[in-house]
Amino acid sequence: MAFLNTLSQRGLSAPEAALAAGTATLHLDGELTALEKRIIALFRDQFSPLSLLDEPTFEALLQRGMSHALSGVTLANVGQWVNTTIAPVVTNPTHRLELYRYCYALAMADLNVDDGENAVLTALIAAFGLSNADTSAAEAAVLTEFASLHRALAATVVGLLIVTADGKVGEDELANIRNARTLLEPIGRLDDVQFELVFDLSLNIHDRFLLEPANREAFLTNVVTHMLNTPELARQAFEYAASVATSDGDIATSEADTLKAMLAALHVPDAEGEAIFNRYMAHIRTVDGRPI
Repeated sequence: MAFLNTLSQRGLSAPEAALAAGTATLHLDGELTALEKRIIALFRDQFSPLSLLDEPTFEALLQRGMSHALSGVTLANVGQWVNTTIAPVVTNPTHRLELYRYCYALAMADLNVDDGENAVLTALIAAFGLSNADTSAAEAAVLTEFASLHRALAATVVGLLIVTADGKVGEDELANIRNARTLLEPIGRLDDVQFELVFDLSLNIHDRFLLEPANREAFLTNVVTHMLNTPELARQAFEYAASVATSDGDIATSEADTLKAMLAALHVPDAEGEAIFNRYMAHIRTVDGRPI
């Protein structure tokens, strides 16, 4: 029994500490979800010692790292926790920078660094003595490596903004988001398994950040237009949105208003946008459920 107690009280290894830091990054804003646990595993190659592990070993270390973070760190004590738990075992300068990169990649899985995530990143910077040049280079590397994922997330959120505009979401509308994705290159090239992960992450973005009208508008203006930043991607995004909005033969006034906002935010030329909209309006039989 004493031996088991000693095992349970021992300090973390560097890989366990990395997984604890990754867990802390995602859980300080609330309960750690199954999806977040999945991306902690999927993004593990950002911290090179984790990429060398076989799956059973990784899973065992992940459970220990998660358990430690979930029981030991809060928003109030995150700086002290990083100083006393993470910094003493992650001592290699390369690994320290990799850990910052890993946590930043996890934070950006929802295209936004929230207060809890920022607290962990700030604590790592202070504990590791990372320079602005170090962190800027790490963040740029993440944004480059995950650019395709980030564009796919923004593209899928375009569909979610449409189907949730009227406050009612049916299974057929969610199916339309999937079925029409071939119109928009960042998601059109994904197979079904890849798209389901992107869809789940996008739904998480929507449910966490995009329930309020002001946040929806800000996301469209500041994130979607940044991620889908070529004329062709903008045109594709508007066509995708128009297809999703009209695929059931009905369009809600709120969906039409969202399409107008997208047209303006994406800077699709009026004539081109009107041609796309009119083409899809040919599918419409009712507006807000009333025949036209």
